[in-house]
Amino acid sequence: MKKEHSESSTRDNIHNFEAQFKKSTTQLLVLYLLSKREMYAYDIIRETLSLSNNVYRMPLIYNLLDKLEADTYITQSRREISDNNRVRIYYKITEKGVQYLNELTDSYVRLSDSVNKILFGEEENQ
Repeated sequence: MKKEHSESSTRDNIHNFEAQFKKSTTQLLVLYLLSKREMYAYDIIRETLSLSNNVYRMPLIYNLLDKLEADTYITQSRREISDNNRVRIYYKITEKGVQYLNELTDSYVRLSDSVNKILFGEEENQ
């Protein structure tokens, strides 16, 4: 019984770690993808899955897109009606968004390099 609880607790902790990591990196990835081309929400999710070999399963991003738009980091570029009559809203990054993306990228690289140094030592990072 204790072993089952311990395994369940470990799985929960790993799941929480992954959820927090995604929460911290989703904004960075969305802005990065939009810096390459304009996209709609499902396209962003699909592209993230493809580029990560189906490892990075992005949570629903509609709230994030709304926040990025409110902060003027992205803007709606066009709307299309799909074959099944669904409206696709395409987004593109703004100049302010590019600047913010650069700042986020610098921060991510600095922090991930620091964690890698702690976990793997300096010789792995040279």
